[in-house]
Amino acid sequence: MAYTSQIQWKRIAAEAAAIVVSILLAFAIQAWWDDRNEVKLEQRLLAALLVEFEQNDQLLRQAREEYELRYLAALGILELMDGDPAEIDEAEFRRLVRSMITRQTFHLESGAHDGLLASGELSLIRDEELRNRLAAWPSYVAEWSEEQGFVFSFVAEAMIPHLAGRVRLRNVRRAFPPFPDGTAPPQISFGSSEAASLAVLSTSVEFDNLVYRRAQGLWHAMRDGETLRAHLSSIIELIRQNLDE
Repeated sequence: MAYTSQIQWKRIAAEAAAIVVSILLAFAIQAWWDDRNEVKLEQRLLAALLVEFEQNDQLLRQAREEYELRYLAALGILELMDGDPAEIDEAEFRRLVRSMITRQTFHLESGAHDGLLASGELSLIRDEELRNRLAAWPSYVAEWSEEQGFVFSFVAEAMIPHLAGRVRLRNVRRAFPPFPDGTAPPQISFGSSEAASLAVLSTSVEFDNLVYRRAQGLWHAMRDGETLRAHLSSIIELIRQNLDE
């Protein structure tokens, strides 16, 4: 009993409490530090995403302008074909056909976004709505890319074969793009009977239907592009809101 009474319970309890407090404090500091680092990482991820999505906004604007140009060319052809074939301006008809069959696709930037998903760091985005929109973004892009693919392939698979069997393609698409240094290759001359060959197109019901389908595909590409831009604009706005916090 004498030995037990000599044990300094108060001192032991105080030391034990100090140890517990120091451990809890260490955990709290580590948690605070981890949270602080995660917030910094989130901000870096958001900054990179903002740059990428703003670039994609410009690409989508360019795509809209490109597709609208081809769409208006198709409408111009249909309008000319509704008139008297004898009064068609051959040069204008050729220009519109050349513009309509010009093809270009647009590939959106995705490095920052793909890296975010592949690394599993999407969970670091605290804003739930932004996190969900970022997760759904690839499906939005896939829909637009599918429409782009149809618009691009329709010319090669339907329009060019039709034209090749009825007109001299060099009379429609005569110029080649310049070399990277800006110099242009020698131009190809027109084939003979140019006016007669284009007149065949101006009275062809099959060609009229192909032009209509081309216009239809371009309109869908423009529409889906605007839908994609709406999603993109929402993501950009959410990113900016979270960067300002």
